[in-house]
Amino acid sequence: MFSKKIIKKLRSQEWLYHILLVARDLWSYFSSTIRGSFSQYGEDKFVCDYFSDKEEGRYLDIGASHPFRISNTYSLYRRGWKGITVEPIPHLVELHKKWRPRDEIIPEAVGCNSGSLNFFEMVPSVLSTLDKETANQYIEDNSAILFKEYQITVRAIADLMEYAFSDGPVDFMSIDIEGMDALLIESIDLEKYRPGLICVEANDA
Repeated sequence: MFSKKIIKKLRSQEWLYHILLVARDLWSYFSSTIRGSFSQYGEDKFVCDYFSDKEEGRYLDIGASHPFRISNTYSLYRRGWKGITVEPIPHLVELHKKWRPRDEIIPEAVGCNSGSLNFFEMVPSVLSTLDKETANQYIEDNSAILFKEYQITVRAIADLMEYAFSDGPVDFMSIDIEGMDALLIESIDLEKYRPGLICVEANDA
């Protein structure tokens, strides 16, 4: 594997970086297909079993990152489900449009309140976050390096839930926003908006 510093340098060479990403994605797709899971820890196997009697359904994937690498919803997509994926990083948004045309991709971040905030795009991109403390911790732990910091649009979770449920119930919701997951859960009105199943990243719980 390339080191994080090498990957960061390669990103300035867009044509070469694109070739490497295509090769990585194809390898990841086929290896995940053989493994029978696209999630990080096999969460999608549990989710698919939980909804085994439901051929069609809807999901809301907040902090979706890549359309199928370490994805909790791609296995459902392959089964015929569709939904809303939320991801602010531009090149990942374009990949969602390519790989998951049935889904609606929202190119924003999600927080407790709407507005704009500094976004810390990391290498690897799956560790990107709105939370400066989390970004600094990743850098200190050598889990990631900062690619760039910039402002992005943030949609309030209350507005997103209202929009997502306007087309009917959401069966499954996945939340992975690196360091702000608990705050987001606490801000959801679960009396008004009640997904059938929620998956939240809590690696350090």
